[in-house]
Amino acid sequence: MIDTGSVYRIIQIQVVITVTIALIMLVFQSMSSAISAFVGGAIGFLTSLIYAKKMQAPPGSDPRTILRAHYKAEAYKMVFTILLFSLVFTQFKEISALPLFAAYAATIAAYWLALLK
Repeated sequence: MIDTGSVYRIIQIQVVITVTIALIMLVFQSMSSAISAFVGGAIGFLTSLIYAKKMQAPPGSDPRTILRAHYKAEAYKMVFTILLFSLVFTQFKEISALPLFAAYAATIAAYWLALLK
């Protein structure tokens, strides 16, 4: 069974990272960069939240059931990541790619931070 406390802790870290990077962009760059960073980070933490909601296996499940649930949740996360990036690039004309991808990458790095616990 997945430890939901750890999963939501990672998502909290991702939100903090997102807001921090967006504020740094606002202070040192521009509003457009800050919005781009926030959107990139939001893609990271929203897709993690989707994974957490879809990764459901009953307590005491056999490993195959848990693995199947993981694959299903990861597939949802991947599809939503693609959809959200597609939406951003087609609907937001003033998006800055570097802050967007930097914040997204930073939220993914939150998984590594969680391993330090």
